[in-house]
Amino acid sequence: MQWIKMYPSKCLRGNLHFDLPLSKRAIWYELLLMAGDLDKDGIIDYPIQFIVSQLGCLRKTLEEVLAILENTARITRNGNEIVILNWFRYQSPTTKKGVVPKQRKSQAEKARAFREEPRSDPGDGLGSVNMEGYDYTDEDIAEDKAELFRNTHPEAVEKHEAALYDNLHSE
Repeated sequence: MQWIKMYPSKCLRGNLHFDLPLSKRAIWYELLLMAGDLDKDGIIDYPIQFIVSQLGCLRKTLEEVLAILENTARITRNGNEIVILNWFRYQSPTTKKGVVPKQRKSQAEKARAFREEPRSDPGDGLGSVNMEGYDYTDEDIAEDKAELFRNTHPEAVEKHEAALYDNLHSE
């Protein structure tokens, strides 16, 4: 994982901010970074001594922080593993509204796909539309054009219908 989500309001004003001094909060943040770097769904399976050496802290300090994190339901320990609880809840690819965003193509990818798209002769006015296999009659086409006109020019249609109504009732 190249990056992890951190929620500023929770980091700056959450319970942990007031429960732990900066030096101990830093251990929590480092554990989050390790979990992201390992990319094992929030599981850190390094030996404790390795974590101590990576963080440059005392083992006693790390154990104190792990106990606090366990008591506040942020982690659980399973043998040599440290499991960060709710990893998927906070690290899933969602927006604030809880929607998983679609993977977006870059402009270069879009341009490449457009260039590689097969084209037909645009001389028929249809561009790359293939009408083969459709049984459109002239009547269907006229109906489609009328519907398009009604949808794009409702005021003209209203005026026309009013004139027709007046002609029918004036006789």
